[in-house]
Amino acid sequence: MTIKHSLVITIIYVLITGFHVAASWNQSAPHVVPDEVSYLKQAQYFSGKYTLQNTKPSISQESSTANNGTTPGVFEVPYYHFGYSLLVSPIYWLTDTPNVAHKGVMVFNSFMLSSLFLIIFYWIRIITKDINFRTAVTIALIVSLYPPYIIHAHIGWAENAFIPGFALSCLLFTRHLKVGSITTMILFALIAGFQYTIHPRGIAVSVTAILCMAGLFLVRKDKWQLSITGMILVLGIIIATKIKADEMAIMMNAVSHSGRILNNLSSIFEIELITVVIGNLLYLILASLGIFLLGITESIKQLIDKGSNNLKLLVSDIYTGSLIYTFIASFLTFCISILFLARKEEWHNANGLLDIFLYGRYNEAFLSIYIALGLIWICRTYKQGIQKYSKRLNVAFWFVAVVSIVSTLLLSDYPYLRSIHTYGIYSWYVLSMIVDKWFGNTPVILGPLIWTWLVLQLLLQSKSKGLLAVGTYFFLLDLFLISYIIPNFKIFGA
Repeated sequence: MTIKHSLVITIIYVLITGFHVAASWNQSAPHVVPDEVSYLKQAQYFSGKYTLQNTKPSISQESSTANNGTTPGVFEVPYYHFGYSLLVSPIYWLTDTPNVAHKGVMVFNSFMLSSLFLIIFYWIRIITKDINFRTAVTIALIVSLYPPYIIHAHIGWAENAFIPGFALSCLLFTRHLKVGSITTMILFALIAGFQYTIHPRGIAVSVTAILCMAGLFLVRKDKWQLSITGMILVLGIIIATKIKADEMAIMMNAVSHSGRILNNLSSIFEIELITVVIGNLLYLILASLGIFLLGITESIKQLIDKGSNNLKLLVSDIYTGSLIYTFIASFLTFCISILFLARKEEWHNANGLLDIFLYGRYNEAFLSIYIALGLIWICRTYKQGIQKYSKRLNVAFWFVAVVSIVSTLLLSDYPYLRSIHTYGIYSWYVLSMIVDKWFGNTPVILGPLIWTWLVLQLLLQSKSKGLLAVGTYFFLLDLFLISYIIPNFKIFGA
């Protein structure tokens, strides 16, 4: 890459980071109580300035200053994992002033989420030979503008590390497939294992890493030492995280969620599970303007095409090997996310059914990769003539539209998105409150659908028009979030 290209990449990264910092700069106290307080108190613990036994009284105290309209002292202390807290803990070495420290956390979040631009760009450059610099930059920029990152950046919790961490693990595994060195294997194993340290559902990434390293062990026996080293590292991080996490949960007298997934396995036999799966998939499609569906299609098509020729090549090839890792990690993350909520009483909770039905936050960890893959498919298909796919694209759109409309009708008696777990359509939720008297929660579904239809029509006319429409849509929602939602941000039954 030339000096000019490096300068362009640096400037865009700085601008994206500044955009996130500006969006969250006025945030000086937690919004999401008790989750944020739990994460940030752990960070203070790692900095040596806090004793975890004080966490519960602290939640009551800090919830009185948080901008979420909740009543102090009504929560149990939640405990997830400590990876994010460990990363932000150095901020508390620099200051003892809570407001200043909180702003420091917001800046850290901005740098972390903005790093998605760099990660996606370099990942595209490795897996593709036919995507030029300008197109790769455009795709990475569009991914970085995905609106939920604006909200994540001003909340002090694990998503700020988990989302870029997932993409980074994909990049490092792809890099290892290309280079095959001990350095790339160690870096990949550390990041993949650390995903579990960040959040319990990160076990999906860690397990996928072990499976893929075992696959490389079988097909690339000349480098078996690397696979064994990587698997030992990942297993070691999982074990160490589990021991430390249990210890910290006891110290905080907190409610640990680490065993929740296993406890909820019996829920897979309940019919409501199908509804939740459909709702979560629907959210990913609507929030990404259908590009998620294109990304999944691109993955499956490539795996089928190359897998039918040579299974060994499928695993060791840079592009398809990367897709295998991404696909398995995404699938397991999706399953774990569903099981994390998979209790019948939660599905039937009238205070949050629509929110649980469209729950998307946990699955946005892998959405950046599939938005990138979907945009790659669009750019490649133009060389072959995208018009020949117009019928399939239109059929897919109307199928999603029918499912969306039916879902809206079936769930019309329930409250709207009274929490923050559906960021990708949160702006439309706010609109639904504004026009509540006339349209109810219809804009939550129909708003993204209308934009998806517009983008689809523009894509069939011109690649540049379609990409511009996607980027403009994301950017406009970002501005709406910054100017209206974030200054008045409230938690509705989170």
